[in-house]
Amino acid sequence: MAINEEITRMIEEAAKLPVSDRKNNLYKDLGFDSLSFIRLLLKIEDLYSITFDITEMESCLEVSQLIALAEKKVKEKIKR
Repeated sequence: MAINEEITRMIEEAAKLPVSDRKNNLYKDLGFDSLSFIRLLLKIEDLYSITFDITEMESCLEVSQLIALAEKKVKEKIKR
């Protein structure tokens, strides 16, 4: 499964809502709180063996931003 599909599935599972638009805000549109957001990030980190730092976490509040960041991290990991 592609990264974007897998992360979208993980978001929908956590939110118990469908992602209708990649511009959906995790907090405002999908009902995430800080704990559910951190849990999601930890699941993504674990699944792809990547790490998000604090500043990156702050910049990925939309579905599309989170997917783009995860894809970037996976590509960087592969290049090493």
